[in-house]
Amino acid sequence: MAGAASWLAVALASLALFLRGGTRHYGWLYRPGGDLRRRRFLLRALRPTLHFALVTLVALAALGRLDTLAALPAEFAPSRVGAIDLAGGTMPLDLLAWSTLGGLAIGGVIAGLVERWRGRSVTLGDVESVLPSTRGELGWGALLSVTAGVTEELFFRLLLPLLLVLCGFSGAAAFALACVLFGAAHRYQGAAGMIATALVGAVLSLAYLLSGSLAAAVLLHVAIDLNALVVRPVLSGRVR
Repeated sequence: MAGAASWLAVALASLALFLRGGTRHYGWLYRPGGDLRRRRFLLRALRPTLHFALVTLVALAALGRLDTLAALPAEFAPSRVGAIDLAGGTMPLDLLAWSTLGGLAIGGVIAGLVERWRGRSVTLGDVESVLPSTRGELGWGALLSVTAGVTEELFFRLLLPLLLVLCGFSGAAAFALACVLFGAAHRYQGAAGMIATALVGAVLSLAYLLSGSLAAAVLLHVAIDLNALVVRPVLSGRVR
């Protein structure tokens, strides 16, 4: 499909620009004076909104596929069948949400207390640049968690796999490639962080396919980030 190929090129170009980063594209956030760290948090929330969410919404609208925001695309049906066979059944959204929140809450408490005891982070990858260091920054951590959960799931779990399938890729290959690119988008965390993030992307893809709802992946992603950017920094004692 020519339209899908064109939008795939646009999506990949947007991802490439996101990976390049650089302050020259957002120079107004780096003017002298003011709270530079707070403006950097704002930039981290703004960039995925522009490069991921906006591109996804425009592409889906142009292709006449905005319905996929609420319903699993028909093109993903074979992948859903494969995921169900792998997991041994489906997972309702409410069950997935409550079990995930419970598991992350317990894991976050344990990890936070371990970090307090050891005096350092136990997270895979370098995430120091996005961790709140004061109570005033906890709100920014929560904002980044929600922003990343929504924008990245729209782009890496819906738009990229859909465009790849429309361009002739199998569902499995499309989701796998999207997970690799999801890991690459977190290259600031280093090699270990990129690998861990790609694996998390696979879990999020599985949650999406098993539940049949993108909301499941969004909720799971937000919960994971809230755990890392709010719960653990507080419990570990790193927040002043």
